[in-house]
Amino acid sequence: MFKLKINPLWNTSVIFITFFFLIILSSYVLNNPNESANTLKSIYDFFAINFESYFLIISFLILIFLILIAVTPVGSRVLVLQGKDTFSYFSWCSMLFATGLGAALLYWSTVEWLVYFTDPVDGVRTEESINYLKARSYPHFHWGLTGWAIYCLPTIAFSFALINKPNTPLTFSGILLKKQSGILRLFLDLIFIGAILTGAGVGLTLSFPLISAVISKVFLVDKNIYLDFSALVLCLLIFGSSVYLGIQKGIKRLSNLNIILVIIFLLFILFSGPTSYIVKNTIEPLGYMFSNFIDLSLSSSKYSITWTVFYWAWYFALAPAVGTFIVNISNGKSIREIIFGCLLIGSLGCFFHIGVLSNSSIYLFENNIFNAPEVYSSGTAGLETIVVETISSLDFGFYL
Repeated sequence: MFKLKINPLWNTSVIFITFFFLIILSSYVLNNPNESANTLKSIYDFFAINFESYFLIISFLILIFLILIAVTPVGSRVLVLQGKDTFSYFSWCSMLFATGLGAALLYWSTVEWLVYFTDPVDGVRTEESINYLKARSYPHFHWGLTGWAIYCLPTIAFSFALINKPNTPLTFSGILLKKQSGILRLFLDLIFIGAILTGAGVGLTLSFPLISAVISKVFLVDKNIYLDFSALVLCLLIFGSSVYLGIQKGIKRLSNLNIILVIIFLLFILFSGPTSYIVKNTIEPLGYMFSNFIDLSLSSSKYSITWTVFYWAWYFALAPAVGTFIVNISNGKSIREIIFGCLLIGSLGCFFHIGVLSNSSIYLFENNIFNAPEVYSSGTAGLETIVVETISSLDFGFYL
């Protein structure tokens, strides 16, 4: 007879409470989609308006804190994980970059500029050059150093915990409590799991509609809920198989393939399109972003309330899962390597991605090939459809 065996290391209370909460929340959202959307928006608005300064200041201080750790002698301490594989720098960088990002980067790299371009700050007209510059700069800021610093913080916390005590559980309770039982442990572990689920939920709502939009465009089928569900099942099969095979045979190979395909994809767009235009309009916004980095990080604005707080909250939600994974692939790496790997590899990859896709989209708009701002403002198509139409409007875009 089949007997269910539960890993003795699992906290069954956390599993059952989380499962019960998901059932209730999912039922509420499915049965009351409009009401639930308004409720979630109200919750976000409350926190964004009342805690904006805390999000901005704490996130900025995390970046400074990690840089200080990296440049001090403590940064030379090496993480040694018994029984874990040691990966080449290419595989390590590939997995590091892929773990915190996915279809969401492809999605927002192409369309985030639209959000700022069509809703300029007070006193700036849409057609002014400063509006273009801000629209190009904010995506780099939101996907750059600060976001990766938030990802990196739990990674470093887990790393120091494992250096000092190799058997430390990779949970909040594992690194914050000596006693691994009780109500406080349950509370911390529920926060840990809840953060992962809410952060992953945001990514899923962006990824699967985009994937189904691509399938709809390529195979000329109607985009509907069944296609979205099929895309979800397909991705779950791919990711589930990768996780089942483990880091060495599954996740590493999938990440390596993913990075190679992304590099080929972006280089093809860069060199088959308006190369000098893309390069010029990537360097200039990066210069603007870095020269105004402190102001963007700490000053309140219409974009900080509606977008910066959203991004930082999203990264905080994903950080426990991302941090746990990065620790598991960082055997043999120093604290300094982990910090600069997260900050530099992650940020540079995003800058390249955003520079190529955002500027390709803007080029299509300026040359009257595809008017993404008009489509976005009219509400005739979702952002995922704009992404697909933008890429298909490029030279050889249909084959990409």
